[in-house]
Amino acid sequence: MATFIEYETWRIAAGNEEAHHQIIRQWFDFVRTHHADLFAEWKSARYFRQTDREGKPTGVYMMLFEFYSLAGHHAYKERRKDWSGPYAAYKKVDPYELFEPDTVTTEYWQPLETDRWFLFEPNQEN
Repeated sequence: MATFIEYETWRIAAGNEEAHHQIIRQWFDFVRTHHADLFAEWKSARYFRQTDREGKPTGVYMMLFEFYSLAGHHAYKERRKDWSGPYAAYKKVDPYELFEPDTVTTEYWQPLETDRWFLFEPNQEN
């Protein structure tokens, strides 16, 4: 069964940089603590800052959510849709209020040919 990926990008609203970085850390702590009961469909969550090829930040941030399946993605979104019950506490660490709303994008990806993917071990010469 193939995983399903939700890919979100955003820019931080002006003046909210430090608050954004702090709430992202709180968000990761919350998800890690409540993974089994609220986020069981998630296989992984990864956070990135976009840069140019020289490593200079562009101001765009990205979160990649990997779900075990498309059905799991939909089940999670349906369960969380109105932020009720245990998701009310999750809403308190949701960082979206610190984003520039017009810059938020969401895309979806389905991995292909995963049996051909590479995972290289770290270079031991470092």
